[in-house]
Parts: sequence; structure tokens; C-alpha cells
Amino acid sequence: MKENELKGQTAHLIGLNNINVIMGRNGAGKSRFLRDIEEITNRSKQLYYVRYVSPERAGSFKRDGNVLTNMSNNPEWLRLTRAVNQASDFKAASAMLFREAEVLYLRRLASTPEIRMDPSRSFAVDRLGKVNQLLTNIELVMGNADFEFRSLASGETINPDAISSGESEAVALAAEILYFFDTIDPEKFNVLLLDEPDVHLHPDLQARLGKLIIAMLEEFVDKAENIAVCLSTHSAPLVCSLADSTYVSIGTKSFEVNTVELKPTSDQLRKIAPFFGHPLSLSLNEDAALILEGEDDERVWQQAARTSQGRIKVFPVLAGSVDQQGELERFCVDLLATLYDSAIAFSVRDGDGVVDEPLEHNLPLMRYRLDCYAIENVLLTDPCLAVMNASWDGFVEKAAAWIAANPGHADIGMLQQATASGDRLRHTKIKKIRQLICAVLDCKKPWEVVVGQAIGTLTKNDLTNSNMLVAFLGTEMVSNIIFREDECPL
Repeated sequence: MKENELKGQTAHLIGLNNINVIMGRNGAGKSRFLRDIEEITNRSKQLYYVRYVSPERAGSFKRDGNVLTNMSNNPEWLRLTRAVNQASDFKAASAMLFREAEVLYLRRLASTPEIRMDPSRSFAVDRLGKVNQLLTNIELVMGNADFEFRSLASGETINPDAISSGESEAVALAAEILYFFDTIDPEKFNVLLLDEPDVHLHPDLQARLGKLIIAMLEEFVDKAENIAVCLSTHSAPLVCSLADSTYVSIGTKSFEVNTVELKPTSDQLRKIAPFFGHPLSLSLNEDAALILEGEDDERVWQQAARTSQGRIKVFPVLAGSVDQQGELERFCVDLLATLYDSAIAFSVRDGDGVVDEPLEHNLPLMRYRLDCYAIENVLLTDPCLAVMNASWDGFVEKAAAWIAANPGHADIGMLQQATASGDRLRHTKIKKIRQLICAVLDCKKPWEVVVGQAIGTLTKNDLTNSNMLVAFLGTEMVSNIIFREDECPL
């Protein structure tokens, strides 16, 4: 890219990518930040082509003669009316711009043989099709004199005033995005500033909007070094729909901090994206991200959540290693603080032989270490043995019989060590015999299912009564993750 930064009177955006996401709490000054950049860059029209889309977009998506007159009489009218949080007649202007986009596309079609000779390319496909991908119940079509909305169910024409606010919002935003790309000036640096484009959109629509932006950038990839889309948002689905793209970087705007450093989307975001991109996560059903070290732990907690029939409200997020877990914890803390006013997430690590050394919380992230070597160690607790229709004495007896029947087995020593252990190998690595324990007890369930079912059936009474499974997991962890006790911030 020709530009690595955008600088306003006070605002400073560093590390530009093609798509730049600016996140921050309400009142952090994101709108002022973008308008500051717009004002300064607009003064340098010989260098920049810049368009700003305000956060509150009023009106209906239909052409208006007064709007056309104002746009024709004063080239600065549209820009000035949008340099505020609430822009009246915004959507009427968007309808005018979309009509212009049609003309521009057809001119491009006529002058570009590779597009003109491709039967799969047309305005209906490349432009109307992209708008309609944002819609569910209606579609935008070319009528006899103008664009029209039609019901997908009945085929009837719908007045623009009668469509939902979300549908109207989606169409207007799509028109603005398409118009920007169709008016790119190859001799300038082209900047599209989208201020909270997710407003009034369902989470699914927010995610689709992200895909539309990526699709348009890919269409103009030959001009990508001269394009920067900068958007401010609170939307997790929008951010996560962009997360896999190498075109995307993210930065956080804080109150009275006017320099935002953008960084490319990371492996951490891609791992956490399924949680934040889930439309019903946290904000609606109180699911909390649960960062886990390995796939075994993930399967255990998935089973625990299913067994609890919704009582355990967690969304397991796989780190893959201890180092990655630390990176993901730090990333999650920063992201949560920009998305939610009241949030919580959890991280659970293996004990790995460490005893009585609790981890420090980093709110809104609560960090725990198992009070046993690893999650499979709880297999030898009474509640897990009960899931396998066994007791400790029964296991010792069956293990002795199995050892006698399999004298040459490589894992006899570890099994004998387990049956002779006074603490049931609580802080010893038993990974080699975890499935063997199930086999000895004639249990056909995978060990992860056994452990998950035992965790999923814990009750609050188990916190105060003697319960070996709670002890192995850690009383505070069970209290806060499974039961969300009063001391848990959520």
C-alpha cells in the first residue's frame, strides 16, 4: 500500500491494511476519530478520495428530488450533511448513489472487454446480487423506471417505507460500499470510513456485511494498494466475519487516546472468533468463553455442557498449547473489554504436578489450574467411577483380575501404581492408561464422555459436601464456572 497511516488534526491511524477495524467502548471517541480523519484528508483532494458514512442513517431508500437538487447544486452538501452522528435523508442519498453506481458499472462493462465477454458478469449479478445476499425476505430488483423491493414470498412490490429498518439499513450500506468501490480513483489514495455500520443490523446481517466488504476488495484487488476501508464497530459477528482475511487489521480506540495502532488479525482472533461470532453468545444466553489447553479438555467440557442441559453456560475455545493459551488469554482480555460492559471469560489449565499455586485472575478473565495433574486424572474419582457403574473397591478388584489375565501388557506397572495409590494418582500423569481404566471396567464410553457426564451432573450441594471430583477440579473453579456463584463477576 502507498499509505501506512492516516492522520487527522488529532487522530492518528498507524499500520494501515486494506480493511481496518477500530474497536472501543461507548464514549471512547471512535466517531470523532473517523470524522477528524475525514476532514483533514478531504482537504487534500489531490491526494485522497475519501467517503464517510455516519452511524445514524435516517430516511428511506428511495430517490428524492430535493436530495438530488441539493447534491447537484452543492458538491459538498452530501459530505457536510453526513459529518454528524445522525444524518437525515441518508438513505435517500444512498438510493441516488446506487443509481449512479449502475451507470458507472455499465460504463466499466462497456470499456472492459474481459468483463463484457464474460456471460456470468452483469450489473444484476455483480451489484444487485451482492445487495440481495444481505436480505432474507425481500429482494432489490430493476423495475421499469427505478429499483424496486419485492417480497420473496408473494412477489409483490413493497414500498421502501414499508420494509424493516434493518433491511433498509443493509441496502443503504451496501449501496454506499458499492458506490465507493465503483468510484475509486486510481491516481489517489481511496478511503472509505464506515462509522458503526452494524447499527440496526441482526448479527447474521452484520457478518454478511463483512463478507460483502471483502468480496468488493477482492474484485478491485488490482487497485488494493490504493484502498483503505476503516470501520468502527462494537459488533463481534462483523469482526469475526473479517477475521480470516489477510486484508484485515484491528486496533483499539480508548478515551483520550488519539493514536490507534492497527495489527493484522491473528491466530488468537481466529481461535476465539467462533465464540464471539456466535450470535447468541454471552449477550443473550450468558455463554462465557472457556479457554482450554487441548482437544481432550474441549471434548470433556462440550460433553459437560450437554449433560447439564444448558446449566453449564460455557463455549469451549481451544488454545492447543500452554504458550498459545497464554497468548489467547491476553488477547481475550483486551477484546472482551471493548465489546461488553459486563463480561466474563474463563481459562482452565492442567495442574501438571503443581500443587497449591493458584493462578492470578486478569478480569474479566478468571484463570484456574486443575487441582490434579490433568483432566483425565478425575477418571479415578468416585463420581466418574459411578458413571461407569463402579466404585473404587470394584475398580481395584477388576484391575487385579485384568492384570492377571494380561501379564505381558506394557501398562501393567502404571495400573498397579494406580490401584496402590493413596491419592489415586491425583498429581501423576496417567495419560497412558486413561482409556484402559474404562476398558478394565467394561465401559464402552470414551473417557472424555465419562468425565464430561460426571461434571455435568454436579450439583451445588457437592460444593459443601465432600466430593472428590470437586476437589480434583478445584472448588473455586467449579463454583464460578459451573454454578456462577456470587463472587463471579457475571
